[in-house]
Amino acid sequence: MYESMKRSGIVPNVYTYSSVIGEYCNDGSIDKAFNVFDEMREKDIACSIMTYNLLTNGLCRMKKLGEAVKLFYRVNRVGLRPNIFTYNTLIKGYCDAEKIDTAVRLYNELKSNGLSSTVVTYNTLIAGYYKIGNLAGALNLVKEMEERNIAPTNVTYTILLNGFVRINYMEKAFEIHSLMEKSGLVSDVYTYGVLIHGLCMNGSMKEASKLFKSLYELNMEPNSVIYDTMIHGYCKEGSCYRALRLLNEMIGKGMVPNVASFCSTIRLLCKDEKLKEAQVVLQHMVNLGLKPSVSLYNMVNKDKSEVLDVDLESVI
Repeated sequence: MYESMKRSGIVPNVYTYSSVIGEYCNDGSIDKAFNVFDEMREKDIACSIMTYNLLTNGLCRMKKLGEAVKLFYRVNRVGLRPNIFTYNTLIKGYCDAEKIDTAVRLYNELKSNGLSSTVVTYNTLIAGYYKIGNLAGALNLVKEMEERNIAPTNVTYTILLNGFVRINYMEKAFEIHSLMEKSGLVSDVYTYGVLIHGLCMNGSMKEASKLFKSLYELNMEPNSVIYDTMIHGYCKEGSCYRALRLLNEMIGKGMVPNVASFCSTIRLLCKDEKLKEAQVVLQHMVNLGLKPSVSLYNMVNKDKSEVLDVDLESVI
């Protein structure tokens, strides 16, 4: 549409130009986006703050934070004022780059400029603190949200859950989950997946199994990530048949277990000298288009009296 307008001699307006810039930024074509931006200025079409926000987002996504900041300061020079979306975009860019000090400075600056931080601002900063392992900083922001009557969202709580699971502080993770439900928020399958992952990595398979089964009671379907997590947990525990049952359940539902799930289950079956079961699992793996390693293939076929219908070209 943009190109046809130009060929017809029609000058696009600021909204059309901004839409094209946004599409280029989303595609990662930041140079093309700036070409359009330069064309706007050549035609004396005044850019809106939305135009600058789109370019800032594109630069941040490309991790070009230095250029993003230069663009940020240009906004003031052309008589526009950065809005909360401008600040949120830059804050996310610096949080993603683990430069939390700069992100916090921008957060303080937006307040000084009379702007009100939104739940997006807080969630972005909380995620930034989580990324560098500073959970105290994340919790302080949650407290500030509550003091300002900004209700934490599912995203807020899930970030915190991930943080405490990562440091193996499951008691605190369940405490956060309890607060989440008391606030009236409904946990989704991803939230439960985080808790199940923590329990499995902690070796608490009995509790993980209870939580896994509770998903059905809540009319939630475990996703492939949860299945793979449970399989890995059972293999780590040494429960080969429990792992095998979930592996078969996944396949029966049309899901494809990841390579790690297949390999862990096969190795455990071989360790327990259940070679026939291991051969069946290996065949499933190949049928699903996954390639076992030569060592895995040899492990399963150490009993040369058994012949497995596996194309050797499918073996790495």
